[in-house]
Amino acid sequence: MDETVAAADENGGGGVRSARLEEAGLAVPSGWHEAGVRTGSHDGEKVTVTRYQPTEEVRLGGPHVSVVRGEDGRVVGYTALDPDAHNDPRDLPGAEQARQAAYSWLGRTDDDYLRGLTEQWVDRHDETVVDEDGREHVIPGVKVKTRHEDGRYAWVIVGADSRVVTFERDVTWDTAARRRATQMWLHDTWIAALEGGGEQPPPPAALADGAA
Repeated sequence: MDETVAAADENGGGGVRSARLEEAGLAVPSGWHEAGVRTGSHDGEKVTVTRYQPTEEVRLGGPHVSVVRGEDGRVVGYTALDPDAHNDPRDLPGAEQARQAAYSWLGRTDDDYLRGLTEQWVDRHDETVVDEDGREHVIPGVKVKTRHEDGRYAWVIVGADSRVVTFERDVTWDTAARRRATQMWLHDTWIAALEGGGEQPPPPAALADGAA
């Protein structure tokens, strides 16, 4: 496994990264900490994974904002699992509103990439996190899944009030194994397996191995 680098540097690098997220219409909750930065592979590309949390030490399974950036600085993956955000499922967008929110955001961040996408489906997709007191919180969303003309997949999960909860791109599929082939840096069960602290996630999740 690639080297893990703990905490932000003293020169304010975390603040710069946070500002760049805001420019993309994404956000890190006020008062959260940059808990860790690591390098790894995303389908063969070297990426940097930055994790923000309410706590200074990494706690898998809890609230977090994680950002995966490619070698050219583009956002390859982003998730914001914040139980204190507005997460009322009654305020989720319908399918058409979710499409509009997803494609509008993609167009603002990478219009060339958006032009190469074909929609696969739109459906409900929720995530669950457990806070420090052991309480479960559901982060509801509507997933807009697409396939790029290069054969790889991308999706945007749109939450309450049409905010972007999760984005992933450049994801490949292992048909024979019926699993995702690309690493899952946004997903804590996969990271736990990668680090030896949890079992391998079942299909359709990717296998975690030391080559990540």
